[in-house]
Amino acid sequence: MSSSVLRRVSAAIALIAITLVSFAAPAAAHDPIFLSDDQTTPDTGPFMPDATISWALYGQVLGDGDTRGFEFDLRDGDELFVGLLIPNLEPELQLADDELPVLTISRPDGTTIDIVAEERVVFDEPFTKTSYVNLAELREPGMGGRYEGIVTGNAAARFSVAIGETELFFTDAERTGDRPSSFQEIEKPLRAWYTTPPGGEPTGELVEGDAEVDLDLIGEAMESGEGALAEGVDEDAVMADTTEGSENDEADVAVEEESVAESTDAATDSTTDDIEESAAAPPAGTDGDDGGGSTWVAPVAIMVLALGAGGFALSRRRNA
Repeated sequence: MSSSVLRRVSAAIALIAITLVSFAAPAAAHDPIFLSDDQTTPDTGPFMPDATISWALYGQVLGDGDTRGFEFDLRDGDELFVGLLIPNLEPELQLADDELPVLTISRPDGTTIDIVAEERVVFDEPFTKTSYVNLAELREPGMGGRYEGIVTGNAAARFSVAIGETELFFTDAERTGDRPSSFQEIEKPLRAWYTTPPGGEPTGELVEGDAEVDLDLIGEAMESGEGALAEGVDEDAVMADTTEGSENDEADVAVEEESVAESTDAATDSTTDDIEESAAAPPAGTDGDDGGGSTWVAPVAIMVLALGAGGFALSRRRNA
């Protein structure tokens, strides 16, 4: 085989490998923090002690010159990753590039860099079933020390800032307000941000299933090692399903399980009595030996049907 053919084969294999890796790459999740409208400067906004951890800041600017701030730390040798996004919704989608928010990052050495809209790439976030438009990203070797970030509005707009890439949930941070303490608690503030135009009232306009936390997907990510909880975080507490009605549903299932079990026990006892009576008294017209091999069929069939009916009812309830 010629060297040129070998090179082509190698290139094809490499391309296939890259494609497979890209399809297998896990979907990113972030630890959310919601900015309030009075967090206008870095020293009043959230402080994240480790910016290698994957954080997501959600906020809004109410007009030209309005600002929101935050701070984070890195260590020497860490990589800096920051992304600027908007929701994949109106009115942000109608804004021209020069009307979109600008993110300014101040490095520990005093230098600054502006992150401005340079692309519009739709990103569907599967863990919360929300959709965004990625405007720009910054990736560079980090410096040890304190970074400051300011989002400045050119028009009223919602925004999200992605920081870091290590999926470690519920890490302690400062100045985070009423931060959600479980995955399910993320839904309420996320829906409020997602359904409220900047400076407006909540529209409540959601496609069914949007802005809902997928606990199963989060659980799979943690089981696979793609995500983890910060040290000392109670997994049962943060993974609890606290949606309205979930506890009542579980109680109803427990009551029905007990009812089905009692019905099944009663049917079993009744069938057992029938079996004993049938064994003790052969049918009229037969003696103790003739036909005795078939007297058990009807009672046992009754028991099987009773057990099957109880199990079927329980299965339907659990799958409902």
